Amino acid sequence: MIEAYAFLAAFSMQILVVSMLHPVWFTKFARAKGEAQLPGWDRNFRERFLNLYRAVNIGITVFGLVLLGWLFNHMRSPDWDVGPVTLLLRGYIVVQVLPFVIVSLIGAWVKKNALKRSPPEVKRTVRLQRRGLFDFVSPLTVFLAVVGYFLFAAFVIYIQQHPFPGFSGYRLLRAVTLIYAVNAFGVYWVLYRRKRWPLETSAYRMHAVGVQIKIVFYTSIAVIVFLSLNVTLLLLDMQRWVPFALSVYFVLIMLFTSVMLFALRRQAEADRLGPSPAS
Repeated sequence: MIEAYAFLAAFSMQILVVSMLHPVWFTKFARAKGEAQLPGWDRNFRERFLNLYRAVNIGITVFGLVLLGWLFNHMRSPDWDVGPVTLLLRGYIVVQVLPFVIVSLIGAWVKKNALKRSPPEVKRTVRLQRRGLFDFVSPLTVFLAVVGYFLFAAFVIYIQQHPFPGFSGYRLLRAVTLIYAVNAFGVYWVLYRRKRWPLETSAYRMHAVGVQIKIVFYTSIAVIVFLSLNVTLLLLDMQRWVPFALSVYFVLIMLFTSVMLFALRRQAEADRLGPSPAS
């Protein structure tokens, strides 16, 4: 039963971090960014929008607590079924992430419209200096991400020689390859194709580019670690630990994202209080 109690504790932490704390942190970031870089964004509309976002997450928190109660009742039995638990957990993760994705897309739309209305005299010039990958992430991190992929591929190929029920084999490897390909394109786009926002200081832009690239590499490494652990648990017939591993993985990803938001928020607040001209 220890795996059941471990998962229930991890799931409680997931509700707290993702649906209670993260929306507060993200709201503070969005407010600081709006005040520093979107001076034309109506303050009342912005606050109503952010309050709605937090209200939606409060509803998701309540739903999570109800789900926690059901899970507790379901997992009290020694022969509890891991299938419904994993399915419900994945569905709840989608529900938790969806408001964050929608708000981010709306924020990008607001930013695009603000750029069209931005008067030329308030636009800041941005230094057109090309930056390399290693200006934002260490060579060791890149090495670990690349080596991790090849080690995972070798691991999958080896297991595929002696497959076990539930192992997806090469389909899993294709999915990871696709994730890496998309991430590689994302890094290239951020480095060399990302549009420069005229109201950003060069310091904020460097922070933003660094944050996005770090997120790509660290999440790539985290995906490899999580999937390797997941396959290992299935191989050792420890499927009941999979929900715990998935919940912990998701919480760590959101905590890491929050740390990145803290850095960007501090830079946005510094720009608002004493904007330094970009060179």
